[in-house]
Amino acid sequence: MQNQIDESLWQLYLGVWFRPCGTLPLSSNGAIISLWNPDGVNKSYADNSRYQRLIYQELKRKGYNMHLMWGCSPDLGYRELSVLLNSSQNKATQLARVCRQKAYYFVKGGQIWLYNTHNPQQYSQLPATFEARLTYRKPPAFNEAILNSST
Repeated sequence: MQNQIDESLWQLYLGVWFRPCGTLPLSSNGAIISLWNPDGVNKSYADNSRYQRLIYQELKRKGYNMHLMWGCSPDLGYRELSVLLNSSQNKATQLARVCRQKAYYFVKGGQIWLYNTHNPQQYSQLPATFEARLTYRKPPAFNEAILNSST
């Protein structure tokens, strides 16, 4: 199937946890889209920060109400800065393309779905609710999502 994300990567995506950077809205419906590592390529901390600022400012100019959070591995050792924003699923797909992400999460009614940005036939419901996948644990100093964790 064209633009299919391979099964091992898809399974990693299904194991995601979310660590909010602040208070979440009462209704957490909408898209969660990474603002780091466009096209699935790990970048340096400086490159990711620059990219994230540009995308975040553009989304803010367009009027999106956003909440920063980390999308992370269960041990928080791999984490990408992401944004939770209120949107329809169709708009979420468009925004994930603009952010150059292979996949995005969509939260509706407390449930989380993972969608392939470029192949709408590849999607899965996560085996836990959004609330169950929230963590407030302190992340480790290192971050495997960047090329050089000392930058």
